Amino acid sequence: MREVSETFPAPEVLGTDMIAVPQGADVSLDARLESVQDGIWVSGTVSAQAVGECGRCLDEVRLDVDTTFNGLFLFPDAPREDEEDESEDVHEFDGETLDLEEIVRDAVAEELPFTPLCEPDCPGLCDQCGARLADDPDHTHEMIDPRWSALEALAADDPTEKKES
Repeated sequence: MREVSETFPAPEVLGTDMIAVPQGADVSLDARLESVQDGIWVSGTVSAQAVGECGRCLDEVRLDVDTTFNGLFLFPDAPREDEEDESEDVHEFDGETLDLEEIVRDAVAEELPFTPLCEPDCPGLCDQCGARLADDPDHTHEMIDPRWSALEALAADDPTEKKES
């Protein structure tokens, strides 16, 4: 068994379109490497800070990511199962180096929210004018039901209505 602790710059893609660890930001990795019959079992934790935008109000969101990962890296001569049955935790080992980028990227992406929020109860933006509703909770617009707009037009053109002179 071997334990490894590293801090490295984040690769180009470490997250989703809405929230991700910025390229070049520090990523901390603590991993345990264990020799097993068919390869090397890798397990550990990864920590970083993801940056994105709130899915409701578009403010910046910063989330600390601290998640676990694991995977099996098969030796080149190890027997392989059918590709259809192969687990997503099984990777190729070239006999020299372990490329942990894929399993770290997957672990971080699974930990991040699909729609990040700045606050759990973020009210978002006004759908009429785009005002941030958290800044003005009483924000409203006078809305006329479009089904009545034709009647309002008739009332405006009504010749029997008395006009003041």
